[in-house]
Amino acid sequence: MNSFLESSTEDSHDFDDEGHESKLVNQKKWELGYLKKKCRNLELEQYYVSYMKRLRLSHLGIFIFILILNTIVHSMLLIVSFSKSENRDIYVDIGTYMGCTTVILIVLVFNFRTTVNKRYEWLTFATIWLAVSALVVMDISVPIYRAVTDYNITVPTYYSFIIYSIYIFMPIAEDVQAFILGVAVAACYIILFSFVTYRRHLDGTREVDLPKIISEGIFMTCVNMLGLFFRLTREVAIRTTFLDKRQCVEETLVLRAARDQEKSLLLSIIPAQIANKIEEDVKMRIEHMKENKKHRRSTNDDVGSPPTPLWRQMDTEKLFIEPHDDVSILYADVVNYTYLTTTLDVKTLVETLHDLFVKFDTASQEYDVLRIKFLGDCYYCVAGVPAPNEYHARSCVYLGLRMIKDIRDVRSKRKLDIDMRIGVHSGNILSGVIGANKWQFDIWSKDVDIANRLESTGEAGRVHVSGQTLQQLDGEFMYEEGTAKARYDPVLRKYHIRSFLIKPPSARVSSYITMRRPTAAKRKRLETKSVGDTRSDIPTNFMQSSISQYNQIRTQATLEMSREVERMPIGRIQFSKICFGHEKHLTQDEMEEQRFRNNITSLFLFFKDWRWEIMFMKQPDIMLKYSVFVSYITLLCAIIMQAVNSSQTLAFWILVGISNIVMILLLALVWYKKLWIMFISETESSKPMKKVSKCLYKLSERIQSNITMRIGMYLVVLVLHSTGIILQLIYFGNHINDAANVHILGVARHDVSSFNAWAITECFMLTICITFLFTRIPFILKLSVGVFTLIFYTVVVTLSYSYVYGQSLSTNDHLYPEYSHIFVMCITLGIFHLMDRQTEFIAKVDYNWKRQLLKKQDDAKFTNETISILINNILPSHVGEWLRFPITAKLYDICRYLIPLLITADIYMSRQMTNELYYEEYDNVAVMFATIRNYDTEQVGIRVLNEIICDFDEVLSTYRGSRKVEKIKVAGWTYMAACGLDPKRSEHRKTQTAYRSSSLLPNGRRSHYSSRQHDIEEGFEVVDDEELPTTSKGAQNIRLQEYEGHNKKSSKSEEYNDVVFVMLEFAMDLMRTMKSFNVENLQCEDDDEDRGALRIGICNGPVMAGVVGSYKPHYDIWGNAVNMASRMDSTGIAGAIQVTENTAKILKTYNVKCTYRGYTLVKGRGHIPTYFVNVDESLNFVKIDQMSAKLEDVIAEEETTVC
Repeated sequence: MNSFLESSTEDSHDFDDEGHESKLVNQKKWELGYLKKKCRNLELEQYYVSYMKRLRLSHLGIFIFILILNTIVHSMLLIVSFSKSENRDIYVDIGTYMGCTTVILIVLVFNFRTTVNKRYEWLTFATIWLAVSALVVMDISVPIYRAVTDYNITVPTYYSFIIYSIYIFMPIAEDVQAFILGVAVAACYIILFSFVTYRRHLDGTREVDLPKIISEGIFMTCVNMLGLFFRLTREVAIRTTFLDKRQCVEETLVLRAARDQEKSLLLSIIPAQIANKIEEDVKMRIEHMKENKKHRRSTNDDVGSPPTPLWRQMDTEKLFIEPHDDVSILYADVVNYTYLTTTLDVKTLVETLHDLFVKFDTASQEYDVLRIKFLGDCYYCVAGVPAPNEYHARSCVYLGLRMIKDIRDVRSKRKLDIDMRIGVHSGNILSGVIGANKWQFDIWSKDVDIANRLESTGEAGRVHVSGQTLQQLDGEFMYEEGTAKARYDPVLRKYHIRSFLIKPPSARVSSYITMRRPTAAKRKRLETKSVGDTRSDIPTNFMQSSISQYNQIRTQATLEMSREVERMPIGRIQFSKICFGHEKHLTQDEMEEQRFRNNITSLFLFFKDWRWEIMFMKQPDIMLKYSVFVSYITLLCAIIMQAVNSSQTLAFWILVGISNIVMILLLALVWYKKLWIMFISETESSKPMKKVSKCLYKLSERIQSNITMRIGMYLVVLVLHSTGIILQLIYFGNHINDAANVHILGVARHDVSSFNAWAITECFMLTICITFLFTRIPFILKLSVGVFTLIFYTVVVTLSYSYVYGQSLSTNDHLYPEYSHIFVMCITLGIFHLMDRQTEFIAKVDYNWKRQLLKKQDDAKFTNETISILINNILPSHVGEWLRFPITAKLYDICRYLIPLLITADIYMSRQMTNELYYEEYDNVAVMFATIRNYDTEQVGIRVLNEIICDFDEVLSTYRGSRKVEKIKVAGWTYMAACGLDPKRSEHRKTQTAYRSSSLLPNGRRSHYSSRQHDIEEGFEVVDDEELPTTSKGAQNIRLQEYEGHNKKSSKSEEYNDVVFVMLEFAMDLMRTMKSFNVENLQCEDDDEDRGALRIGICNGPVMAGVVGSYKPHYDIWGNAVNMASRMDSTGIAGAIQVTENTAKILKTYNVKCTYRGYTLVKGRGHIPTYFVNVDESLNFVKIDQMSAKLEDVIAEEETTVC
């Protein structure tokens, strides 16, 4: 089990953050074109638009808050600065600001009336243009008024704020519209600067101050570019967040469907009370194995050291067996079944059996009888399990009569000579699941054996019941004495069973049997079932229900997203709710959102769990290359602004050269990976091979993913931006101070007039913009850098260069110019800080959703692992693939994490849509029946049987590869297996898929079988999927094709005969395992030497296989080889392996000695020649070339005797 569980879970990511973070980033997800296409493909665009409307309203609320705050602060500054004798002039400015702000608020308030906006879509666009126009008029009218009335030149205050707001705050849907509006605003201010503000130099000359106009134009161009970049970056982040939320919703639905499917799958095979225990046990074991792996990694254990086998741990010992008293058991056998399996082709046979067993399944559900399993031609079930049934005997008899009617309907429909023989007995049973592989719910007790004997001694077309059953029928049926065979049957005589035959009912009663339903609830539940066409029943089983379940996921996800859009958070502080919202009763999802908000600190937006905060900061920054590129353009703009305003020193230009070189190097590093993928690599997954290119590629990756390197690059960019400005301040400061010291005031005033203080302020404003430009830099670091920049510039303005800034233009008459410079800097910092707060909060919401998503994917994968184990321990692995969850191409994005091992969608869909059945046909399969002799459940208990079957299953787990051995079923004390059920060898198969071996030991018990490593030491060779396992001690580390004495042939038929030798090897291993078990449990001291011995029968030949049944899909194999293997077992001898003549001939080609037994009477075939495989005392087969002459004489004498 360990090996299988490890292979099942080794690819799963652990529940630690380090494992998760590798999946948090998908580089392609950050491409805007890809994100838009993804939203369209998932039909999310309308919901994205709806979410963006909410988000823009929230941003508009922030804008209103900032506008009101700006107006109040600006007015207070004017009040503080004005002189009492001139207060009438201040009122004009304050009135303009207050009045225009009020108008803007009135205009914008209509945007919060969603019903009106939906009816008049043009209203939003119109209100935005009116609001922006009012802002521009407000800001332009004051300088114009002052220039006209007082001949005082002032600069506008809010031009950068207005452009920022257009791109960041205004609810403009299209980027083109925002760009046009931003350019229009910039054009208005360029006109103002050209004809009012800078129409003459400050020194009094009447020439237009062109350098300052150019500087202002460059600044506003740069602001437009930054605004557009912030807008595009925000769209990328929000679309990514939106898609993550959609995926989170999908994963929730998938996980819910997976859990429902898991439960449906298990309940379709095993009753609920047993299924729940097995399900919990499997989950516990997977969790236990994951914990062991994590512990071994944390303690640096040797990777190669094997883990402690789970079944050896006493704290996990479990036996999934439950007793049930007062039940009735029904055995039904198809008469002339051998004729069916030997004359019909595979498709007709599977259709016939499916038609028949679906009718039986439907009838068993109707009469509240639990079907246990198929045993070839035998169908047996029990009433009173899992829930007690007062009328259990009556239900079984009614079911038996119904089954006789149904088989005769099939016989008439398909023109087949078949009938039904049924036996019913009432008593007590044990029910549950045993073994470690290919679980099947089964029942055991002497009463089960009695029911079986009643069936075998009954008559075709009759229900044969015991006296115990008859007593519980309360005279409801007419009956007659049982058959003569029953009176002389040793089992029935041993338990003093008297049998009776239920008389066939009349036509009226027969109709009553057909239409009778035990309860109204069950009748309602079964209304949808059809008992006519065989294929119409398929949609009621778990295979068909699963496909409809997954087909609903996309629709459910879409509907769920329509509700989630209204609940998705948009900011830590939502001003729209504060200003315009109202309290209401919170839903569960809103309460979860509120709890998440409470888990983030209000001031600095830290996760209260610092481990989360650290992992959040370590997320790679895929947008880094774009941020560095825009920063470089901004740096060039700042350099040009400084260059056009005044002549620069050599030191400045040297610094410019160094800055350009450094920025170009940084650009080359961060863009190298992207450019290499775009222009050099053939695929996105390929990587460079040359040493230099490979080194640069890895460095480019590391810069994006390493938080330390990103912070270093971030700081370098900021230093380069600010160094040139500071250098210019130092130069002019020294020059002016020198002039002032020598009292050359005229020179000092000339230098002040030539020094553009507003250009310096605008350069520092751009630096603040760059501070908040990078996305994956810690929020507190960006805020600290921004605040430090503001403080530094405040010191420069008010202390170090107060004389220079005091002589510059102000934004208002009578307002100190220093206040104007600091005020616009504060506006810029406040805008981008508030915007960064909301962006940071959304990023952390997205991070939280990603963690939730990964947790759900973990849960889904865990559920899928459980399902995989359950499927592969119920059905053969290649059939398990066929039964695994269906998936369509459109649902691939939903299920890609949940179901990595699914079959091809079109094959499954085409098969399901046409309701075709699953069947296979093989030319040569070796079949084995092994019966444990002289053990009785009543005497030794079911735990002994479980121990033995688990040992056998452990042997089975070593037979893997292209010739693996599949366990078919366990019937009582008989173990059935087959070799050669390889889908690649199937002549007719209705699916195409690879398969895996599986082994699970859930029963927590001490192993009686040596480990695989011990097998190798003893001469075993465990090979991979391309080789055949030769696990016998006689094989001595050689492959099958190189076995001594084997005549090598390259023909396909000779190659297919390998399955016979493999099955013999498996049978020998079972005999050795059984011997070890007997020795360990001291069974060999018993007087009965045959107690616990294996009686084995093997036969090979053509075999048909398929899945039949309705609500309980059952895989089985049919054919003459199956029948003959069963007869070889039943007519064999304890401690011997009996084979047919054809099988013996094949074994002789592998140098295996087979002794001719003689003619043996076989049911359905008469007397046929059979052989025993020669086995020595060490339980190894005997080779032909080692036989002595004496043995050959014995063979000759035996042949003479037979003749």
